[in-house]
Parts: sequence; C-alpha cells; structure tokens
Amino acid sequence: MKRFLLAVGLVALIALGAAAQYHYAFYYDTTGGQDLEINLINTVGFDNNYIITIYDANGVELWSSFGTLDGNASAAAVVGPLVSGYDLAWGVVTVDTDYRMLIGLEYMLNGTLTSINTIYDEVPVLDPEVPFWLGAYYTQYGTADTAFILMNPWGVYASCSVTVHNSNGEVVYTQAFDLFPFESVYVNLSTVIGQGTMLWGLLDVRMEDASVILALEYFRAEGTNLEVDNVTEYYF
Repeated sequence: MKRFLLAVGLVALIALGAAAQYHYAFYYDTTGGQDLEINLINTVGFDNNYIITIYDANGVELWSSFGTLDGNASAAAVVGPLVSGYDLAWGVVTVDTDYRMLIGLEYMLNGTLTSINTIYDEVPVLDPEVPFWLGAYYTQYGTADTAFILMNPWGVYASCSVTVHNSNGEVVYTQAFDLFPFESVYVNLSTVIGQGTMLWGLLDVRMEDASVILALEYFRAEGTNLEVDNVTEYYF
C-alpha cells in the first residue's frame, strides 16, 4: 500500500528539519466532498529525506510525518483520513527535503479525480525590500466561478494585497491581507464581484516581506467540475 512513514520521534523530526534544504508548499481541502492525494517523487538517484506537514486554515498543525525515499522512488497518501474530524481541515501543506523533489497532486471531488498538478518549484525567498507579484487567470463569465486561496507557507507573518482586473483592465476588487504563520484565507469571487461578461482576466497578488502561495479553484456555479491550480512562482 502506498503511504508515508509516520513520524515516530520529535527529536528525529527536528533534526531532519534542520538539515532540509528545499521548501515546497501547496493547497489542500478536505471539506465539502473534496480531498487530495499527495505523491512525493524523488528525482535523485540516492536517498532523499523529507518532512511533510499539514496545517489547518488558522495555521494550526494537524499532522506531520517524515521519512526517506530511496533513489527515484515515490510515496503517496490521501490527506482526508489523516485530518478527519477537523472543521478547518483546509489550507497549506509544506514539504521540506534534503534534495530536489517533484510532488504530484491529485485533487478529488466526491471521490472523482478532477485535476492534477505537479509541483516542482520551491517556495521563493524574497528580498524584503523589493515587491514581487504572483498572477493568475480568473473567470466569472456565465456559469463559471473562481475562488482564490492565499497561504502563508512560513513560520513568520506575511503580508500581501490582491487586485482583480476585468477584461478591460479596470480594477473590480482589491484587498490587503496579513497572514499569521501558516494561515490561509479563501475568497470566492462570486461573493465579492459577482458574475458578468467582462469579469475575467488578471488576478494579481503583490507580496511584501515574505512570499505567499496562491491557489485557484475553478468550478461551475453549482459547484461541479472542480479544477485546482497552485501558483508558487512569481512573475515579476
């Protein structure tokens, strides 16, 4: 059976974390019939240590595990059973590794696979005196609906602001966010800008001090045909 090794000792976990060199993060949600299978894929031909940690929306750690993948080996687990019983079981997952790794994500809705992401970029470390931007496509056209999720993948505070432009480039929404360590926020655009023929285009995130992660949920107004995308790499 594919599964992660369970953490068996806090001392070993701390020691492994001190040695980790690569920091990855992505979105998960186990509410409303959603779930996520995480697939860790070792891209080097020798042992690669990892720590994986799941936080709730408030940044509280729900579950953590560590282990070692053999050269070019893979391991996987479904998140839902690991965090069952928590109302806020959605937010950010972090993975810290000794060497580079690929992470395959299978997002599911009511037991059906709806989208697949591959994470290969680390969470960027920013110059605290220079602004950086993440960007993504959104659409509120017709029955389409988009939600965006901001996640802080760090153990420090992170500030950012979101600006949404319509297809003419006009600003239709802007909001600043201050995120506690590992906290996440979820905004369904239908609740702040509604639907409209011009409501599609650029969703822009300006980051300050520490980088954040952006995820998008795309679905029909009735909540079907869910697709999830993670955006970790800044464009400017």
